[in-house]
Amino acid sequence: MILLPVLVVSTTLLASSPTPQTPAVEAGMAAYHRGDFTAALAILKPIVYDVRPDYRTPPDLWATAYLAQMFRRGEGTAPDWPLSCALFNEVWPYTQQHGPQAVGSIPFVGDGIQEVCLPQLHSEMLELRQACYLDGVTRREFVFEGQSWLVADRRGFHLDGAGGQHRDVPLGMRCHEIVVSLTEADVSVPDRWSGSRVHFLELFKWTNRFDQSKGGIVRQLHWMVYGVRGTDFGLATDQIVLTVMGGAYLSLELPPGIRDAAVLQLNAAGRVEWSVDGPDGKRGVIPEMGRPEVPTSPDEVPGRAEEPAGDFAVRFDHKTCHYEYLDMFRGTYSAGGAGPVPFTLSKEQRSTLFKAIAAARILDLPASVDAADGYELEVRNGGKRLTVSWDQKNANRALNTLTSVLLKMLNPTPGDGCVGGPPKVR
Repeated sequence: MILLPVLVVSTTLLASSPTPQTPAVEAGMAAYHRGDFTAALAILKPIVYDVRPDYRTPPDLWATAYLAQMFRRGEGTAPDWPLSCALFNEVWPYTQQHGPQAVGSIPFVGDGIQEVCLPQLHSEMLELRQACYLDGVTRREFVFEGQSWLVADRRGFHLDGAGGQHRDVPLGMRCHEIVVSLTEADVSVPDRWSGSRVHFLELFKWTNRFDQSKGGIVRQLHWMVYGVRGTDFGLATDQIVLTVMGGAYLSLELPPGIRDAAVLQLNAAGRVEWSVDGPDGKRGVIPEMGRPEVPTSPDEVPGRAEEPAGDFAVRFDHKTCHYEYLDMFRGTYSAGGAGPVPFTLSKEQRSTLFKAIAAARILDLPASVDAADGYELEVRNGGKRLTVSWDQKNANRALNTLTSVLLKMLNPTPGDGCVGGPPKVR
């Protein structure tokens, strides 16, 4: 067995001495020694886990050592060696500074840390220490349409796609937070940028903080919705659904009625809508996921044509600011509130524009997509015709490059400011 060094050592802890046990700690220790592990866990866990008025005050060393031993031996709970190691490491700096007398006065530490702190558990132990033990975080696995897989554990969210892609996303947990549940939502929607679907995970967690102005602990239950598409993953909304002032450290059970009050559903427009019922009921629409990054070099896009077909033409509508409107089907261009004028792209410009469209994989998209407020592009090439729209907020690098190519061709010197509106005649 290898003793793992403590990576984060509190100067407050090193300077402290083991204070006499409080009545609560004594009660927890007494319950442990008489074999009532359920009672011992219920008493000692809040002492170690809950937020303290002074965040610089370390957890009670005696309660921490006893709790570590319970997770070491599986007494009153399932064995959890990474958590046991994290807890023992809170006590270990004191025992090292104060020598054999300290080691003897606080039980379990020497043997416990030698047994449970295995090298292969080091990274998980570190995550537990950095976020005050990640209460309620357990391993969960999700499979989406057989095309992608997601594993959530103490190290974060781990996503694997069918094409061999992999991505790790941090868990984002802070100290004194409690994960109550993590489930897959019943709702999913087609992705406007691909042939796959966007799925959603719902996470409920408590945050706990000491409010100095109120002189007490504020506990808030968050409902967090994450969007998942292949290996793309992002927070869609974070809503506070319940606030509790003070009270005991909360359990891992979802409060009654909360599950039915937090709702995801499709609205009449086919968008995913969230709502929270209650006296201060609120609702909103989940923003669509942006387009994922796509390969842009010729070597990464198999079979990509390098030059446009004879029928290549586009209609481009810049819906904001200078309101450019290009119609290659009619050979006209409108901008700045003025009506259409004849406009033709050179052969070189047509080739450059086509390559930007091909690099953005526009021709790989479905035949049409929902309208957006920023840019709309209709493309015809080789008998295929489709329309795509996007905003800055959901564009990727290839779409932004395409936008830049178009705008520089249409209006190389746009000037300062924006016009009052789109041209009345296009």
